[in-house]
Amino acid sequence: MKRKLLFPERLMLGDGNTPFNVVSAIRIKGSISEENLVHALACIQAKHPLLRANIIDDHYVVQEQPGTIPLKIVHSTDWITVTLAELAQPFDTTTAPLARVTWIRTLHYSDLVLSLHHCLCDGGGRWALMKEIIALLDNPSKDIGMHRSLLTIEDIIPAAQRAGWPLMKAKLVGGIVKYGSQLLAALVSTKGKSKTNREKDYLLHWKLDEGMTSALVRQCKAMGVTVNTALCVALASAFRKVKGEQGAAKVTCPVDIRKYVPAITKDSIFSVGLSITLEIPDEHTRPFWTRVQLLQPIATDKQKRLDTSMVHALEYAHSAIPHMIKFLTYGKLNYNLMFSNMGQLDIDEHWRTFDIETVFSPAVIGPFANPNTVLTCTYKGQMDFTFISNDDFLALDDARAIKDALLKILKEVLPSTTPILTI
Repeated sequence: MKRKLLFPERLMLGDGNTPFNVVSAIRIKGSISEENLVHALACIQAKHPLLRANIIDDHYVVQEQPGTIPLKIVHSTDWITVTLAELAQPFDTTTAPLARVTWIRTLHYSDLVLSLHHCLCDGGGRWALMKEIIALLDNPSKDIGMHRSLLTIEDIIPAAQRAGWPLMKAKLVGGIVKYGSQLLAALVSTKGKSKTNREKDYLLHWKLDEGMTSALVRQCKAMGVTVNTALCVALASAFRKVKGEQGAAKVTCPVDIRKYVPAITKDSIFSVGLSITLEIPDEHTRPFWTRVQLLQPIATDKQKRLDTSMVHALEYAHSAIPHMIKFLTYGKLNYNLMFSNMGQLDIDEHWRTFDIETVFSPAVIGPFANPNTVLTCTYKGQMDFTFISNDDFLALDDARAIKDALLKILKEVLPSTTPILTI
């Protein structure tokens, strides 16, 4: 079983040797066994063909006898240290699987850290895998189902879109992307420039307590806006407070493709996604909530207009990938930001022999020049944040100042609550 990588998968694969990983961590309090964890990893690998696949000549090739998902057990470390190490550790893409797990085993809790190559999986798929692992740790005999084929471009693009004018339009847009990328790459010089030093990547982590999280949700509801839009404005404002005119004028927000493609089920692992980019003007003279309310209809309209037509068009622009990688790696970029909100996580807290103490927001970083990424999720009433970047691009002290500015903005614009947790 095999299929050709789609455009976004090839873009994230890059040269196949440079790490572009996504890492998720969850904390368990209680008893789990190594035997059950090994069994759980074997079960998810049996269910998902991509967890048995390597990459040969830009094709996923599902192996009949793949290696098992590596499990490393460590003791004297923490999840942030492990996450940064996993982000920097490349996968051998010629050898399956493109996944591994680290178990941080302590006297009082266990942290499970799941690492995947980003070309394999998006946020929704990564969370589906984590939920399956937890369910199998609780009940090793649980039936988690089976996926018997790889998702293809035909599963994503409706038949009507693959004929007539939609097909011609896709080819036209793909051609524009192809030649536009060539032009942009030609304007970028690599002379005297080096790739980002991955040893200078960092991760900041904090939580909002239940009171602050609840206040944010209530206030957004009262104002008729989403939490996502409010946080986009708050993050852009925090960046500007620290970086001035260089601050984030644009925030790109991934959108789960499953909302638009029924064939991609909630338990499918798949890396191709959709996104919207919000331009956030510097209107600090206006009240915060006014700015959020002005941005909300723009965000709503952009999301309504999302479809898979661009995914289709990019399939006619594969030759643009080297040029796009050159521009993204060496081009002059500002401090724009990727922001992903996974929302409320749907996993039980209490299981038979253990409890889920907390879920940490994922971390992702690639080889491109601008690594600024903020991810958030909500579990047990607390909003959790990770902020990933690189000291050569955005100084760690600036990132800490941006985090502090964000927390200050939230304190100022929300009703009085208990203090924010920062852990």
